[in-house]
This record gives sequence, structure tokens and C-alpha cells, in this order.
Amino acid sequence: MLGPSVTYDETKDCLVIDTNLYKDTGAYAGIKGVENVELAKEQIVLNSINVLMKRGVRGLYLYASDEVLRERLLHIQREKVQT
Repeated sequence: MLGPSVTYDETKDCLVIDTNLYKDTGAYAGIKGVENVELAKEQIVLNSINVLMKRGVRGLYLYASDEVLRERLLHIQREKVQT
């Protein structure tokens, strides 16, 4: 599940990561002393999504809690099916 920390910006056509809404705060352990903490947190969130999406052996069901992101993902899926 892509939780509330992952949204979609329609105007910029990109994902937006709000690290304050990321629930696995233990994932941020050990980033003290990092120069750009916010960027490091964003990379941690994106890496966790990457790992989870690669675990599907026979497919993957993906749910986005952000409605705009959900619609964008469905749109991309429909385009892939048509080609």
C-alpha cells in the first residue's frame, strides 16, 4: 500500500513524498549527521517502496491511499494494457 506519505502532483506529473506522514519511523534511525536529512528520509521512503514492489513473485496488487495517485496509476495500467 502506498500510504498517505506518497501522493501525486498533477501539475508537475510527479510523486510527492511527505516524510512526516511515513509510519515506519524506525527506518530513519541512523541518519543523524546526514547533511540533507529531508532528502535522506525521502530516499528511504522511495527505497522501501522499491523493495516492496519487487517482492511480488506472481504479480502485485498495489493500493494508493491518495485518490489522485490511484487514478494516475490506473490510467498508466490501462495504457499498458491497450498497447
